[in-house]
Amino acid sequence: MNNRCIYGSRLLIKYINSRYPKLYKMLLDYKLFPQGEIDSEKCIGTDFGILYPGANSENTINFIASFHAIDLYVYSLCTSFRKKDEFLFGTLYNSLRDAVDPKRKISVEQTVCLQKGDVQNITRLIEQCRIHIEMLPSYGVVIGQLKKFIQMYSAFRIYSLLDKDTREKKIETWAERYHDENVGISRWEMSAASNSTLLILVLFACAHDPHLTGEEVDNICSSYFPWICGLQVLLHDFVNASEDLQQGKPNLTCYYKNLKMCEERISVFIERALESCNSLKYPHFHRTLVKGIIAIYLSTPKAFHGMNRLVSLSLVKKGGANTNMYYNLCKFLRSFGKL
Repeated sequence: MNNRCIYGSRLLIKYINSRYPKLYKMLLDYKLFPQGEIDSEKCIGTDFGILYPGANSENTINFIASFHAIDLYVYSLCTSFRKKDEFLFGTLYNSLRDAVDPKRKISVEQTVCLQKGDVQNITRLIEQCRIHIEMLPSYGVVIGQLKKFIQMYSAFRIYSLLDKDTREKKIETWAERYHDENVGISRWEMSAASNSTLLILVLFACAHDPHLTGEEVDNICSSYFPWICGLQVLLHDFVNASEDLQQGKPNLTCYYKNLKMCEERISVFIERALESCNSLKYPHFHRTLVKGIIAIYLSTPKAFHGMNRLVSLSLVKKGGANTNMYYNLCKFLRSFGKL
């Protein structure tokens, strides 16, 4: 296993110039959804695991593409139903667990209310994920945590698809089961961390290491959940808050009482995310990932609408050394349509 660690601007350029475009093209090549239905902003940054040190890049990108495709396909189906059926949504989102657990029966095959073509498409994607899992020498070390965080991600997604009044009560009750006041985050911030596939994809990538230990996995999970995953989703929601409110979509930064509080809390996540990288095996890689996420999200034009501009500049500064360089690099690449 080649454990050569790429980090810094080289990692960011390689991700933006080659790996992310390849992943996006693979999603389009499935021909399962129009280009406009792919939330590229939600996907970008969550798939840095493609370049995880020692991971087989081809195997990782193929798994991530199939996993993202299931997620996108299931979400599209759920939003197409007139009735907000929590049980049906749950069955569909079980497909994500099916994708990472070859011992499970494929849930959608038992669902009679779906069209045959939808069942076939989801089943095919699940089977593709399972093929790539077979190549992982340390999959047994990560599968328990993978299933745990997929369950949390799926639950949040299911509840977020319900009507507004229902979903807020459901999410609050659900979050209460996982929320730990000692961690220093709110229930809604815990929900934000749950609404990211970043940890799931990093766990898949690191399972390429035949010498992976349970302690390393625990350190990765403690670092990414809630801090790095929470940061990714809070930044995504921060730049999309106005748009989400207009469309009636849940946005987890809207629970802050004002923009100043939003800035302060995201700053805390930046600080804790970067600090937590020190306990990981490849700290330079993980710090680049954190700073890269800050640069990618805050270089979008939406991050500079109105008062967002001052907050964005402050958060880039909070990212510390190199973050401003990554931010300027992302702005430059955006001018060429790379992001």
